[in-house]
Amino acid sequence: MRIVALLLACLAVGKIAVIQWLYRSASDEVIVSAYRPRAVDACGRDAQRQFGLDVAAWSKDTPITLEIGKSSSAVHIWQVNDPAWSERYRNPYLHLTAQATGLQVACLYDVVSGTASARKI
Repeated sequence: MRIVALLLACLAVGKIAVIQWLYRSASDEVIVSAYRPRAVDACGRDAQRQFGLDVAAWSKDTPITLEIGKSSSAVHIWQVNDPAWSERYRNPYLHLTAQATGLQVACLYDVVSGTASARKI
């Protein structure tokens, strides 16, 4: 009887894990597809302003990854009254990468504020 109870508990945990994984991956896809054009435009403008990179380097096939929270911010999880807490743990950011002749540029697009910051890799 214990084996059956353990098996049912494992199945329940597995079901919850799969549902959460599907939810997160679907949410990531929706956010990336919704903000892709804005991110590509903003990153193209910022990279052109900073490095003279052609806007055409940021195509529709540019690889984009989603990150929730900016890991470079120095705010701890218990500092909930800090104004930068949402930036660190809550706001979504899109990471884009483009290549041109001899130049590789990474861009971080802030979905909440609609701003982009490009940097050389």
